[in-house]
Amino acid sequence: MNEQQIALIEQWRLAKQEVDAMKHIVAAERELRKEVFESFFVNPKEGTSTIELQGGWKLKGVFKLDRKLDEAAIPAMCEQLRVIGVNPDTLLEYKASLKMATYKELTEEQRQVFDQALIVKPASPTVELLPPKVKA
Repeated sequence: MNEQQIALIEQWRLAKQEVDAMKHIVAAERELRKEVFESFFVNPKEGTSTIELQGGWKLKGVFKLDRKLDEAAIPAMCEQLRVIGVNPDTLLEYKASLKMATYKELTEEQRQVFDQALIVKPASPTVELLPPKVKA
């Protein structure tokens, strides 16, 4: 290990320390934002709302709803929609995702064929600085 690497570790450690110190501020801002929104936008509707404030200021609030599908309920729901004349395929889209356990079981030949449709790029690495263990 050289001096440049030691300095790099120290810079990273200090930056991480600053990030960790800010987590409580980020959490406090999130809670205050929630309180402000609930105070000014009492019965929000999905979308953007604006309230006029003093001195020409405006407070803009965006109310969002997260929608997730219950995978187990989809087949029955699709059947019911078809019965009443709605094509459920127009409401749903599926995103292909890789099942790594199955992928790892492929032979080299099978993997070469599959890899034609696979884009691989490095993910964000993780680093942890561990203190020396104290011997008892």
